[in-house]
Amino acid sequence: MLRIIYTLIIFFSVISLFAQNNPSCNGLRYRVDVFENVKVTKDIEYSEATTIGSKSKKLFLDVYEPVSDVVTERPVIVLAFGGSFISGTRSDMQFLCERFAKKGYVAVSIDYRLYDLPLFPLPTEAEMQDVVVRAIKDLKGALRYLDDDAKASNTYRIDMNWLFVGGISAGAIVANHTAMLDSTDVYSEAIASAISTHSPIYGITDSDTSIKIRGVLSYSGGLHDESWLDASDPPIISYHDDGDGIVPYKDGFATIFGKNIIFINGSYIMDSVANDVGVLSELNTVEGSLGHVSYFLMPSKATEVIDKSALFMYNMICGETSDVEESEEIKLYSFGPNPCQNSIVFHLNGIGTIEIFDLTGRSVLKQNISNSGVVNFTQVASGHYLMQIRIGETLLTEKVIKN
Repeated sequence: MLRIIYTLIIFFSVISLFAQNNPSCNGLRYRVDVFENVKVTKDIEYSEATTIGSKSKKLFLDVYEPVSDVVTERPVIVLAFGGSFISGTRSDMQFLCERFAKKGYVAVSIDYRLYDLPLFPLPTEAEMQDVVVRAIKDLKGALRYLDDDAKASNTYRIDMNWLFVGGISAGAIVANHTAMLDSTDVYSEAIASAISTHSPIYGITDSDTSIKIRGVLSYSGGLHDESWLDASDPPIISYHDDGDGIVPYKDGFATIFGKNIIFINGSYIMDSVANDVGVLSELNTVEGSLGHVSYFLMPSKATEVIDKSALFMYNMICGETSDVEESEEIKLYSFGPNPCQNSIVFHLNGIGTIEIFDLTGRSVLKQNISNSGVVNFTQVASGHYLMQIRIGETLLTEKVIKN
């Protein structure tokens, strides 16, 4: 009976593979950690622009890639840091970028221009609107830089057909506006003036839609005008504390040092509008919390947020049916990369044993794993092997290749 069940699992898994949208999908990649190490290329200048304080500022980005990845075109996630538009650096997004890169994505953390006038008196709403427009232009500029590179040498091996943007707090506000504000929207006189001042802004002051954003990761973000979210906008996954006093969960003013600065429709309003206009939206609420981005302050919760965000993107990239997501095989274990270089990352549903055999049947490596772990292949010669995975009374066999 058990053999029949696993035969059916393999059958449905094969069927689902034919439904995948991206050829690099393998049921694991983009969903779980399949790489152990990450390569970072830092300080890549993508633009130079003038701040609200009339200072010329060079803008840089950092690119995070999985080590030993053989895929030539990978989905890319471009992320913006938080800090109320007055502080923060692109290095603040390192923890997110590394985690996404381990799942097979290319992750990019960018600079954008901040408010650099004196903080007292605090900035006015008009000044903050101006700063937000500059930041939107900067993120769009980073997307244009990556797109230009992808069309030329494709230095970072990215697939701009699978482009995601996201951010934390102020960075999420920038990401939401970058994805949703376009030339067809109606602006207030003040915002129209700021947009005109900083024109050209790709996709806003023109109708160019050649760069398509596939999804938005909004961590405690919002949108100034809910009407800017329409049926043509990309899917959204959002997280928000329901008692957030910095960026409102519903609607109200975002604050700096307790002072109202700029009006924002938070994640709850965005989710409601998205549902009304037919945009896929997944709202995750931290109930009873007065914190701001509290979910990234707890390691276990942060892991949950990152994993669910990855699954949100994975479902779009790989076009998986529910068969693989809910199959017993996926619940029992996952692993990657395969082929591997020096290690394979495993995720087991429980405590298990991994044993590697060469093609003569000789055991060359054996290791116990509890829930997750890394099997070191450094001392194993290159070649083809059979791998037995024992979880409780269940024994399964996989083929694995060491390059």
